[in-house]
Formats: sequence, structure tokens, C-alpha cells
Amino acid sequence: MGEKAKEKEIEKFELKKQKVLKKIVDKRKELGLTQWDLSEQLNLTYSGYFKVETGKTKLDVYRLFEILDTLKITPKEFFEDFEQ
Repeated sequence: MGEKAKEKEIEKFELKKQKVLKKIVDKRKELGLTQWDLSEQLNLTYSGYFKVETGKTKLDVYRLFEILDTLKITPKEFFEDFEQ
């Protein structure tokens, strides 16, 4: 894979990551929850949750599913309009 192709793949991944984080933020706000509220429900520090939501900390699958469960949305519902 050439350098340009690698850069394009990284860019595509970054856009997908930003879309996931935006959907989390949108759902949190839709439920009327603050970052503080969600951090407490997830047993995270406010700073720890803030870093997840802003992409400063990697979001692993376990944490993503934990967040989705707290937001009362299934992974299927969360990703149903997610483009490849």
C-alpha cells in the first residue's frame, strides 16, 4: 500500500471515529444528560469521560458498549445508519 493510500485510509478511519463520537454526544444530549451525568453513571471521572467523548482517549469496544447501554441504545440501533 502506497503512502497516499495509507493516508486516505487513516483519513477514512478518522472520519468514522468522529461520526461515532458525534452520535454519542447527540444521543447524550437528546436524553438531557451532561458529560458529568454520564461520567458518574459509567463510574468514570469527568475528565476520563471528557477525553473519551472528545477522542483524546481511545474508545474500545467494551467502553463503547457500556456507553450505549447507559444511553439505552443497542449497537444495532446505533450503527443502523452508519455508512461503510
